[in-house]
Formats: sequence, C-alpha cells, structure tokens
Amino acid sequence: MASELVLVKLGGSLITDKTATELPRQDEIKRLAREVRLARQEGNLSAVVGHGGGSFPHRPAHKYGTAKGFHNADSARGIAEVQHAASRLNRIVVRALIDAGEDAVSFSPSSFMVTEKGRPCKVFLEPMRIALSKSITPVPYGDVTFDEAQGCAIVSTETVLEAIAKKFKAKRIVIAANEDGVWRDYPQNTELVEEISPRNFAEIRKCLGGSAATDVTGGMLHKVESMLTLAKKTKAEVIIINGTVPGRLRDAMLGRKVIGTRITG
Repeated sequence: MASELVLVKLGGSLITDKTATELPRQDEIKRLAREVRLARQEGNLSAVVGHGGGSFPHRPAHKYGTAKGFHNADSARGIAEVQHAASRLNRIVVRALIDAGEDAVSFSPSSFMVTEKGRPCKVFLEPMRIALSKSITPVPYGDVTFDEAQGCAIVSTETVLEAIAKKFKAKRIVIAANEDGVWRDYPQNTELVEEISPRNFAEIRKCLGGSAATDVTGGMLHKVESMLTLAKKTKAEVIIINGTVPGRLRDAMLGRKVIGTRITG
C-alpha cells in the first residue's frame, strides 16, 4: 500500500446535471479522473474515490420514499430502482478512472454495509483493505442499504467515507463540489468560510441549507455535519473544494494550499 491514504468525494452536482434526468458531465468526470491519477502518481498515494448520485438515484429515491424505509408495496421496487440508478453512474466514473490509468474497482455499499435507522451498524471492508494493499482504487458511492430497523435506507457518500475512515487511517479527505466551499452569505457567495470547527459550527449552521435540486441525502448541511464528526473522530484533514477548477482536486489531494473550506475537529 502507498504511504498515505486520501479519501475523495466527487459531488453529485459536480459530475451530473442534477436538474436533468441521468445526465452525466462526461468531460468533468474524465478531467477529475485524470487529476486523481496525477495526484496518486506524484504523491505516492492510496485513494478511495467516492461519488454522489446526482441526477441518477435521487429521483427514484424521492419517488419511492426509499429514505423512509420499507413502508409500502412499492418499497421493494424502489430499492431495486435506486440501486440500479446509482450503479449506472458508478460504472461511468469507474470507466473514466480506468481510462485515466487507475486500476479502479466498484464497491457497492448495499453489498458491504447494513444500517440501523440510516446509520451504519455492520460494515465489511476486508475486500477494500485487500484492494488498497494491491494499489487498487476502490470506488464506492451513495447508495440504498438494507436497514435492520426500517427495512431500507439511503446512505450518502459522506456516511460511507466516514465508515471507511474509521476503519483505515486516512491522511486527508477531499470533498469536491461545484462551489469554492461553504459560503457565509449563500446564495450571494461573496464571503467564503475558510474553516469550520466545533467552536463556530453553531454560527455557520445558520448559513447552511439543502441543495438547489432534488437531494435525498441532506445537502450541504449534512455534508458539513458528517465531515465535522469525521474530523473529530479521525483527526484527518478535511477540505471542501471547487472541483470545477482544473488542478484543484489534484492539489488538494497532495495537501497543497488551495481555496476551500477546511473542517477541523
């Protein structure tokens, strides 16, 4: 295994058009895949590259109320549709990483994670550990899970990365969005929050909303809350960056100083 492990999340709004149905941003995905490859080569890094679902699973998840659990006769169909939609985008991301030179392999959270009321309670990551030891790049994603309390649930990529970070010692976690970070005055976007910590979170929380498009995983507030918890528990460096800026993902993966919002525990 390479000397340092970096966890990456490619946001759903970054790699898809969330106002349309299943519309991937192919050029962005390919560029980001190349940046992951360059960072891995330059920094001798191991990486787990997770991604959001964007315009793929969020719509069927909303239609069937999958996040609420197994609650009616259509719930089984909802699980199937959500998992299938999420995996379709995953194949696009994995293909781009392979084309960029990465030995990337899909990891479906629905097959390695069981939740209880939406929180991971059983996680089997031994295959991922072996993959990382062979310099293979695991690619998990936001997914449906089978849930011991409510039958099924939706887990965000941040929740999946949290479980992975608890198991493996990650050096840093990079959340690549389509904004420079967290804005104090969203949607005017003139004052960037450079750091979020337990000391200022109550104040910053007032600035955080959901997402402009359909999102069943909680939007920016959920992302920040998840990463704040993760920073507390793992002491990893966490940063939210603008993945639309060429080179920024690569630089952030390498630990260089970039524009963004740092989250510390």
